[in-house]
This record gives sequence, structure tokens and C-alpha cells, in this order.
Amino acid sequence: MDANDKLLEPLSAYNSYYEKKFEENAKAYFDELVACSCVDAEENRATVREYNASLDSVKQTESSISSKKTLKVFVIIFCVIGFTVAVVGLASIFMSKNLIAAIIMLVSGVLVGVGMILIVKLVISPKISALDKDLDEQRRKAEAVLSRAFKQMSPLNNLYKSTITKDLIEKTVPLIKIDDNLSMRRYDYLRGKYGFSDNLDPRKSTIAIVSGEILGNPFVIDRELVQTMVNKTYTGSIVIHWTSTYTDSEGKTHTTSHSQTLTASVTKPAPEYREHTRLIYGNDAAPDLIFSHEPTHAERWSEKELERKVKSGLKDIQKQQKKALKNGGGTFTEMGNGEFDVLFNAFDRNNEVQFRLLFTPLAQKNMLALMKDGEHFGDDFYFDKRGCLNYVTSEHSADWDLDTSYKRYLWYDIDGARKRFMDFNTAYFKNMFFDLAPLLSIPLYQQHKPKEYIYGETYARNYTSYETECAVNGMDEKNFAPNGSATKSILKTSFISKDGDSDAVGVTAYAFRSERRVEYVSRLGGDGFIHEVPVYWDEYIPIERTSTVKIKSLGLEDKEFELSSSEGGPLESIINSLPIFGYAKGLLCCLIEPDAPFDSRFSELNINAKT
Repeated sequence: MDANDKLLEPLSAYNSYYEKKFEENAKAYFDELVACSCVDAEENRATVREYNASLDSVKQTESSISSKKTLKVFVIIFCVIGFTVAVVGLASIFMSKNLIAAIIMLVSGVLVGVGMILIVKLVISPKISALDKDLDEQRRKAEAVLSRAFKQMSPLNNLYKSTITKDLIEKTVPLIKIDDNLSMRRYDYLRGKYGFSDNLDPRKSTIAIVSGEILGNPFVIDRELVQTMVNKTYTGSIVIHWTSTYTDSEGKTHTTSHSQTLTASVTKPAPEYREHTRLIYGNDAAPDLIFSHEPTHAERWSEKELERKVKSGLKDIQKQQKKALKNGGGTFTEMGNGEFDVLFNAFDRNNEVQFRLLFTPLAQKNMLALMKDGEHFGDDFYFDKRGCLNYVTSEHSADWDLDTSYKRYLWYDIDGARKRFMDFNTAYFKNMFFDLAPLLSIPLYQQHKPKEYIYGETYARNYTSYETECAVNGMDEKNFAPNGSATKSILKTSFISKDGDSDAVGVTAYAFRSERRVEYVSRLGGDGFIHEVPVYWDEYIPIERTSTVKIKSLGLEDKEFELSSSEGGPLESIINSLPIFGYAKGLLCCLIEPDAPFDSRFSELNINAKT
């Protein structure tokens, strides 16, 4: 069976072929980098052992210093106790109480106090000082060894690229193509053919994005920073005091003091920020179909639990179907596969014919295997189809590290570097594969090639709002935050103008300032009176600030950009003139005055944008 045909049963393909194949490709890639770098692995391992030994010495010395400082505290406490005893003895002498005992107390207290001082000054403190000097020297030696280890690894560290993960995935699964960035051409295709559009919600901002295609059908993985308002509870308290009197059996009156803590709380709106990752996939198979699936976590059920839940679910389905028929409404019809109907739970589907067109017996088998799989992620995904656009949101994607920058691989230890390289890339591939798996489980999606699309010849702008938001979010948020903001900022971009291969883009930062407020809540105390309990809370007031950035594609890999903008590089003078900038995925983003020249600065360098 051809490797691509294996994808018709994605879970089986991953377990039997793709997981192992990706690991083989990743290992071969790393080995090739090591061979090209000519790093002496054994020399580096010896240096790393020396560095680890240095760290052990540092930790031992730190532990010894900590122990002696603890001893010093105890000795000082005994010193204080000794002098306290001496003071008591001296006072007893003046009061002429038990003169002999008082003199003994005075002498012994002085001796203990002085002795403790001498121990601290002559023994403990000198040892601590000596150990501090040893520690400084040990740290310097450890840093020198670490520097040597990094120097040994520099030929390898210089070979890493930010496109490694992309290259490995495309080599392992040739059906999947990943873009350098979400270009205007890709966006035009998604928007014009499938109805994909800009995200204009000021409460959401794209912080990472990956785009590509599967057999010509486009996909986008979009991670957003999302701001919502939630209820936050604030609590306050006061302590009240009062007295009461009572008469005992003998007729005597007594007074008793009481105290009580009164608490109160208020609930007020407050902003909350979270990240949300979604996969958007365009395919015009079953173009009118709408349905949604929510996770059941069937992978957590035993066989008996599964059987019981399916049986119970089928009864509910039949009741709903009878009720719908009785009322003359409803389009839902059982598939003849009760387990699939119950677990996939797409009861809101609007077109039975197109639903069955997608979910053939093989598609149902694939989806059930994916949802019941306990080895990987199981049914942790939401799957929403809205016409030609499919949205997949998984729980595991919340932990998916999307940053493929070469900087993550830079390390001093060749064995540690290999582990970091393998761990990151295998985790990335697994996350991507299983986000795509619900889509790959539908054979028609792989067999359906899109019709030709007529692209625009020119575009009003060079870069999509998704990439511009991603670019500004890659810079320090403080560069855009409104004055006095007490929260994170949601950064939204808006196109201003096009200048050659550059775009001027407005960046509006939406945030909140906070004002301290107090609300008094009435509470009945045990004294029989009403008391006002102050509860302090924060009012969050929306604020915003708009800045201007200019964005240009330089067509340089991240490492190439660093070399080009370093001392003696062709971009050195230009980059030095830009006070605040960011660079990633080939895009240079600069915080700059709207009227400042930008694109023209690069004209002499013959750098062509890739839009």
C-alpha cells in the first residue's frame, strides 16, 4: 500500500507507519546536522561531565553554606537567651532576692552570651566567608566550562533552521504542505472559495498561525489570545466587639466580652485572558452540510461502560426521533450504526444525504477508532462543519508548542540537544496529525480535489491580518500597551496603506485600567446590630491605544536575518536605525512613525518580498 493511501485509515497509519517514519526522519536529520557540523561528540560529553561535576560542587557548597547559616541563627538565639538570663540575674541582685542564685545566673548568662558571640565571630562567620569565596570561584569555573561546551557545540547550533519541523512533516507525509506564512494568495483562496474571513473581534488576537494544504485543500491553525469578562468575587471583613451581663445563681452580676468576625462578599466583572487554538479546513465536499460534534472521551470507558452508554444513548435517540416525527419536524435519521451515532453525537446535522456521503462505513470505522483510542488523545476534540469550512478544536492543542524557531534547539550538550530536538519535533508532529485526524478519517475529503480557483492578480495589501497580528504579538506587548493598563492587551491590526512590498498597519491595543472601589454590605452581628462591612473591589475600565507598524517580507530565514543584521551584514545600518522591531517567518515588523520612509530603505539590497 502506498504511504499516502495509508492515510485513508489515519489512526492505523500513524501507529504502524507515520510515527516510526517521522522519528526515523528526525533522527536522520539530526545525525546529518551533527556530521556536517563536525562536532566532536566525545569531547563535548567529557566537557558536559566536567560541567555537571562543577554544578554538583556548587550545590554542595550552597548546601554547606545554608547549613552553617542555620547553625549561626541557632547560636545567636542561644546568645540572646544567655544575655537575657544575665539581665534577669542582674535584676535579682539589685532586688536582693536569692543573691547566690542571682550571681550564678548573671555569670552563666554572660559566659553563654560571650561564648556564643565568640563562636559566631571566630568559627562560624569565617567558615561562611571562606565558603562564599569558594562558591564564587566554583561558579566562575562552572560558567567557564559551560562556555567551553557551548563553543564546542556552536558549529551545530549554527546549522539549525526555523523550517526544520516543516521540512520533516512534509518529508514524512508528502500529502501535507506547510506554508512559510499565511500569504495573501492563500487567504484569497480561503476567503473567495470557502468564505473564510478576517477576525474583526476586538477581544481576539492571533498570536500564532500555521497554514498549508492537504491535496490542494487548505487549512489554517490559528492560536488566539481571547479576552472574556468573568465574575470575580471579592471578600471583606470586620471584627466587632461587645459585652453582655448575666446574673449567676447567687445573684451576682458578671460581664462577658465577645468578639465576632463579620464577612461579606461582592461579585463584579473582571477581564480574563486565555489562549484558544483551532484548525480551519476548507473542502467543498458536502458543501451544504452543517453539524457539530462534542467530545465524549470514550477512550476513558471500559467495554462494559461503552456498551451501557451506547445502549442508553440509542434509547434517547429513538425517543427524540419519535417525538420529532410526531410533531412533524426534525431531519435526523439513524445511521444504522448505533455506536457511531451515540459517540459522534452529530444530532444537529441539517442534511442527511450529505452526512451519509461523508460518513461512509469506512469513515465511521475510522472515527470510532479515533474516538475510542486510549493510546493517544482519544475523543478530546470538537468538530464543527459549517458548509465548506470545517473547524476542529482539541483539548490537547492547548499544550501544543507552535514555536518552531531554531533558537529552541541551541544547547551546550550534544546528547541533551538530540533529546530536545526529538522531543519537540515528535510532539509537534503528533499534535498536528491528531488535530488533522478527524478530517483525515473522512476518505472523501482526501479524494475530493478542489476545483480551480481564479486568483486575483494584485491585492490591496501585501500581508493578511492574521500574519500582521501574529507579527505584533511576537514583539514586546509593552510597546503597544495603553498608559496605565493593568491587564494584558489584545492587539488588533488594521491595514493603512501599501508601499511597494511593505504595508503600513495600525495596531490598536485594547486593555483595561483598574480603579479601586469599596462597597459596604450590611451584616447582622451577634450584638443585635447591623454593621456595614467594607468590601474593596477593582473596577476595570476599557482603554486603548493605536500605534503604527510597517511590515515587509525579506525572504530570509530567521538565522539568515540575524547574520545579515549583525555587524558587517548588509542590513546592519537599516536595522540599527529601527529602535523597535521583530522578525519571524520571514517578516520584518517595525514600530515606526507613519510618515517615516521604510520600503525604500531596502531597495538597494535587491530583497524581494514573498507575498
